Amino acid sequence: MTIHQIAADVTLAAGTGFAGPMTLSGLTLVTGAVLLFGLRGSDTIKIDNKKKATGWGIGFSTLAVAAGGTLADAVRGVAEVPVTFSNAMADGNPGLGCTAIFVTLCALGPRWKNLWWPALIGISAGVIYTQAGGIWAVGQTIGLAVAQKLG
Repeated sequence: MTIHQIAADVTLAAGTGFAGPMTLSGLTLVTGAVLLFGLRGSDTIKIDNKKKATGWGIGFSTLAVAAGGTLADAVRGVAEVPVTFSNAMADGNPGLGCTAIFVTLCALGPRWKNLWWPALIGISAGVIYTQAGGIWAVGQTIGLAVAQKLG
């Protein structure tokens, strides 16, 4: 567990927020449920294009990595596929920044008939963003700040 995870969980659990105490694990669970229900087809939750599928995937994996535990291990496993592919295709290590760009292009570039693919690629992208740091980590920092305010 990292310092960010401990601080975020303590902050979320201590505050009552507008919906009662929340943890990053709980927010990850809710985000994952929205992603699952939206992709499976829900009357109220609409994930009907690749941008929404990718965005919800990125949000879910960012929260999962921050929360740690089993879900973090699972999303890191999903992210190993594009990182390994990217490393194999290059004559060296393209770097996590370029891998983040590559994965984002893979999610948003092609026309997808099945939205599960951009969602899975989005899950990979969220993990890679947090590993790459730099401009990519800004989204994680903002997401954690919002999560702390909600809690």
